[in-house]
Amino acid sequence: MKAAIVRRVSTTKEVQEESLKNQQGFFEDYVKSMGWDIFDIYTETESGTKFNRKEMNRLIADAKAGRFDIILAKELSRLARNQRLAHEIKDVIETYNIHLITMDGAIDTTSGNTNMFGLYAWIYEQEAQRTSERIKMALTTRAKQGRFKGSIAPYGYELRDGRLFVKEGDTPEIVRLIFQRYIEGKGFDAIARELYESGVPTPSMVAGKSQQTIFWNGSSVRSILENPHYTGNMVQGRESTISVTNKARRTRDENELIVVEATHEPIIASDVFETVQQLIAFNRRRSFTYSEVSSRPHQNVHLFTGIIFCADCGSGFHYKRNSRGYICGRSDKHGEKACSKHRVRENELVELIRSDLQRLAGLFDDTSYYDDVRQKFIKSRTKLEKELQSCQAKIDRINNLKRKALSKYLEEEITKAQYDDYIAGQDVEIRKLQVNKGKIEAAMSTVLDSSALESVREIVASALEFKEISREVINRFIEKIEVKEDGTVRLYYRFAGTSKILNELL
Repeated sequence: MKAAIVRRVSTTKEVQEESLKNQQGFFEDYVKSMGWDIFDIYTETESGTKFNRKEMNRLIADAKAGRFDIILAKELSRLARNQRLAHEIKDVIETYNIHLITMDGAIDTTSGNTNMFGLYAWIYEQEAQRTSERIKMALTTRAKQGRFKGSIAPYGYELRDGRLFVKEGDTPEIVRLIFQRYIEGKGFDAIARELYESGVPTPSMVAGKSQQTIFWNGSSVRSILENPHYTGNMVQGRESTISVTNKARRTRDENELIVVEATHEPIIASDVFETVQQLIAFNRRRSFTYSEVSSRPHQNVHLFTGIIFCADCGSGFHYKRNSRGYICGRSDKHGEKACSKHRVRENELVELIRSDLQRLAGLFDDTSYYDDVRQKFIKSRTKLEKELQSCQAKIDRINNLKRKALSKYLEEEITKAQYDDYIAGQDVEIRKLQVNKGKIEAAMSTVLDSSALESVREIVASALEFKEISREVINRFIEKIEVKEDGTVRLYYRFAGTSKILNELL
């Protein structure tokens, strides 16, 4: 009789080699004592919950080909902790007249012992699920403590005792370069090509992976650009597996993420990171909305391409070299019947932006004027905060009265009809207050605090440090530009609250 031996360990680490040797020695002695021959040894290192496993697939194929007569395993869990796979193995051995013996005595088809097959498969799957949940809980606890869950640190960092530290060498500067290039207008693929041509080591090379590559690709660049760990905050738990037997991953909602701030030294400033996230989101939306505008910024060679739009039809503007300006893309493509040209020169836009920034800088330098505006923001916000507190206090007071009414009803001081009538009236008042509270909160979200004003002041100062209005300046400070038919230009600044501040200052 020819025997197929299945041996399995949970990892490929060297410490497991001894376990494999011990398993093989045990099976060799057993086969010899039974007077059988060993056909082959199938060594599993993948999880028993996975359905698609290379060695298991080979075992099933050999069984169907009739290459052996019996399968030997330490226990059923060595073959499968997945009921679906366990039952497939059961069907194969029954169909092709192959026996199965597990050394723990649970299964022995040579003596007709197969009744408990399904039960054992279910038990092992449940144990695997519990083990998985325990591991996830431990990793979640680790994440909440601000410790890194993964085994490979983000590019530019190194991992020591579960903490991230900025790595010695060039990789932190490479991360900064990647962010700088994206802000300058280069796309993921263009940045990847530049890094490859410069001989910059890839993330897989730095991590020392067995299957490393010298080629940078756009997805690696994007992964770095979207990784919030570079701001010094630990953001983990962004994905999870569906179950122990289904390894498909789902992206968790933002409110499910585990965020611990200031856990390690940042490589990228928070405002730079947020600017890049806004650019990525904007480029993604633009690629869906305007087919003539690429979502890969390296293809947008002109200063305002992909940022300037028609205020009337919404189309992106096209650059016209002969006039050194931009016209409505729909008009350019379909003629003035579709939309008028809305022509605007590039130098006019540059001067408009420069003028705005210079005027803002001048007003910020006027201390008394700046303080007046700052106090106006503070008073508006303080007034709304007081109104919100008053509204919430009224809601709390009514809820307290409702609790007292319930006590009176339970003490039989009032009838149920009296109680119901009173509660109905109070609920009407609460709904009115909640509507008013929502209006106040909405108003507060549109009122700037003094810190927002100071933030704009710093951003304007940094913008004026640039000697020219370059693509980098545009990407940092301008979200989009709209041009009306009469040539009126409206600038949408990227930093929060700018339009309100401009209305107050200019």
